[in-house]
Amino acid sequence: MKDELLTSVFMRIKGRLRLTAQRIVNDDSVDDALQEAFMRLWNRRSDFDSSNVVEGVAVTTVRNICLDTLRRNAVRRHDDIDETSYVATIIDDSSDDEQEKRELYGEISALINSQLSERDRRILYLRDRDGWEMDEIAQEMGISEANVRVILSRSRKTIRQIYLKGKH
Repeated sequence: MKDELLTSVFMRIKGRLRLTAQRIVNDDSVDDALQEAFMRLWNRRSDFDSSNVVEGVAVTTVRNICLDTLRRNAVRRHDDIDETSYVATIIDDSSDDEQEKRELYGEISALINSQLSERDRRILYLRDRDGWEMDEIAQEMGISEANVRVILSRSRKTIRQIYLKGKH
C-alpha cells in the first residue's frame, strides 16, 4: 500500500518537482535529480502515511539534491594553489595582461586586508585560497559550519561591493 502511495503521489507531482529542479540546476541534471529523489524516497516509503507527507518530503528532497549538485559542481580543489589563484574568480579571463592581473590581485588583497576582520579574513583564505572544507574551518575556528557559510558569504559580498563601487 505504501509503495502505491509513494508512486502515485510522485507521478502526480512530477511536473512540479521538475520545475523546482529546473530553477536550481541545468536541464542535464534535472532527470538525475528526480531519479535520485525517487530512490531516496523509495528507501523511506514505510515512513509515509499520507500524500501530503510524501509531497512535502519529495519537494524538499529534490531541492536538496539540486543544491548538493550545485555545490559539488562548484567545488574547486587544487593541490598546489598559490595566492594569485584566489582572485581568479574575480579576474576577467579575457584579460591576458599579467601586469593588469597582478594589479587587480593587489587591489583585492588590499581590500580584504583592510575591510575584513582578522577572523573573516582567515576564514575566507582558509576556504578559497587553501581549499579547506567547511567542517574543518568550523572546527579550527570553534564555530558552527552554518556560521562559516554566513561569514564567507558576507565577506565575499562585502569585498565584491566595495570593489565594484570603486570601479564606477
